[in-house]
Amino acid sequence: MRNLFLTAIFLMVSLNIHAQIVLEALGGNEQAHYINYIEKDLDSNAKWNFFNLNRFTVDYRDNALNTVSIEGQLTYQFKPWLGISAGGGFYGELFVPSIGLSLSYLNKKEDFFIQMYPTVGIAEGQFVASVLGLMGYTPKFSESWGLSSQIIFSIDPVEATQIVRIGANYKDKIQFGAGIDMLQRFQTKTFNFNLGPFVRFNF
Repeated sequence: MRNLFLTAIFLMVSLNIHAQIVLEALGGNEQAHYINYIEKDLDSNAKWNFFNLNRFTVDYRDNALNTVSIEGQLTYQFKPWLGISAGGGFYGELFVPSIGLSLSYLNKKEDFFIQMYPTVGIAEGQFVASVLGLMGYTPKFSESWGLSSQIIFSIDPVEATQIVRIGANYKDKIQFGAGIDMLQRFQTKTFNFNLGPFVRFNF
């Protein structure tokens, strides 16, 4: 599995094929939250793709609440909306390899998209089902300005996360506005809420 990740990263860096790179930072009332993700076609037909999502949080009061999440999926698309995926995630000290599907939708205006990865992974010797997804709506108001709205969500047997961003979009290069991070842990029945301004850069 690690060799698969290394191969995908090598291809992503070495091939001169379209990629989207997003960097985002949020200064919340409880935590600072850094997000970046990369989507890259690995061939000219867009059959092979690589997706990587990295998230880091820094808690202002308790370093024990800092988190790291690194997730990657290598996909093969049978159709523009359907593919298979293999990859995994690193969460602090735990690595979870996974396999599943790649589901996506993009409307004709290309201002609304949904991308989901329903997968089954192996964590501590047990099979674990999870879903990672992104949803965005970015209608234009003028040639330069528009709305930016995005949700990143994930759910597994342990917790559910929703990352909501809404604000302004300038030339599809910079977005800024307000963001909410919500984390619900099922076993402890705790709910964390983090609210603040965000800024995002697209490359």
